[in-house]
Amino acid sequence: MKRIKYRCHRVDKIIVDGILEKEWEKAENLEFFIPVTMIQPSSETSAKLLYDKDFLYIGFFCHDQDIKATYTKRDSPTWQQDVVEVFLKTGENISPYYEFEFSPIKTVFDAFLPRPEKLQDIFECAKWNCEGLKVETKICGTLNDSSDTDQYWSIEIAIPFKGLPTLKGKQPEKGDKWLFHLARYDYSAYLPSGRELSSTARFTVRNFHFLDDWMYLEFQ
Repeated sequence: MKRIKYRCHRVDKIIVDGILEKEWEKAENLEFFIPVTMIQPSSETSAKLLYDKDFLYIGFFCHDQDIKATYTKRDSPTWQQDVVEVFLKTGENISPYYEFEFSPIKTVFDAFLPRPEKLQDIFECAKWNCEGLKVETKICGTLNDSSDTDQYWSIEIAIPFKGLPTLKGKQPEKGDKWLFHLARYDYSAYLPSGRELSSTARFTVRNFHFLDDWMYLEFQ
């Protein structure tokens, strides 16, 4: 299957405060799909990416009627609650890649995987930490209370290029292509199954680590 391409535009700087303000208007919007079926998720999500000389920026806006997050320790199993995820591979012909997860309360899970087979040792891979990572969120609702209806949570993330060992201290240049996709786990009392998985990639299997279905991230 032909890879879908996302054009990542350069900006001067993003203020990471959890609110997707005017500077994000330059970025193209990404939609999310349920793996295999490709249908639209019940919980709408949108996301965008930008970059400057130091950081890759990712912004998510997550409609959410039941916001859930209690883990506070880094590298907790954040995928068991509401979370957004960022998967990055800084070159098509290299093996290692990165998985980042971010909760509504800014809890981070970050892992450096030598190859997909190491997924079974994910907590060993998570001993790596991305130094200089920035994240801020905004919650519009009542956290961990299913008795009312929440509205949304948004998040801004800044991943430092110097924190990614596969780049060896270099910055992406115009025309460079990475592989990536963004994903979301939504846990909610309002969902029929209680949980919904979605991604910006058109996954043909229910496996966010299936590299064949990842997208291109092309730096503009």
